[in-house]
Amino acid sequence: MSAEMNVMDRVMEAKSDVVISSPYFIPGSMGVQAFGDLRKRNVKVTILTNSLAANDVPLVHTGYARYRVGLLRTGVDLYELSPTRIQQNERFRLPGSSLGRLHAKMAVIDQSTVYVGSVNLDPRSDSTNTELGLFARCPELAKEVIRVINISKLQSSYRLRFAPDGERLQWLATDDQGEVVLSQEPEVTPFMRLETILLAPFVPEQLL
Repeated sequence: MSAEMNVMDRVMEAKSDVVISSPYFIPGSMGVQAFGDLRKRNVKVTILTNSLAANDVPLVHTGYARYRVGLLRTGVDLYELSPTRIQQNERFRLPGSSLGRLHAKMAVIDQSTVYVGSVNLDPRSDSTNTELGLFARCPELAKEVIRVINISKLQSSYRLRFAPDGERLQWLATDDQGEVVLSQEPEVTPFMRLETILLAPFVPEQLL
């Protein structure tokens, strides 16, 4: 069994909540269904990953972006790290983050079991890369990991939601003037947005 599936098998055993930090996050249709099954059991799911601006491999973002709408429709809470905001809030920086991007691969299940390792929830971790990870049942450590991820969510990330039309995405953040609502991929140039849109249909997901 692959490393990725071992992680997902444990995640699927959750009874109350799951918090995941994964820099390269491509759940695939089966992953969206799995997270949807958790939500049907009233398990709260929170995922923190890189935004397009924070991702050092922009093509990976195209694979992830295919599933954002599906994840949100299941009720997953989805956050994307902002490189600008994480550098502005350096004292709240998530361990494993650097140059304004997320690198930590962690999960907390039911506020008691912690996963730390090299496994991203993406096809390469599942089928190509050699990955390692450790699960530990330690409520004290789980509480600290959740605390750090929550700080990163609030201080250095965008929360995704649907616009009033129920179709388009919005990115939400809070600054000194209050809530900021954006209607397109934040902190990237129009050319980069266009490039990802044009390339997305041609990127083989298993290579990401």
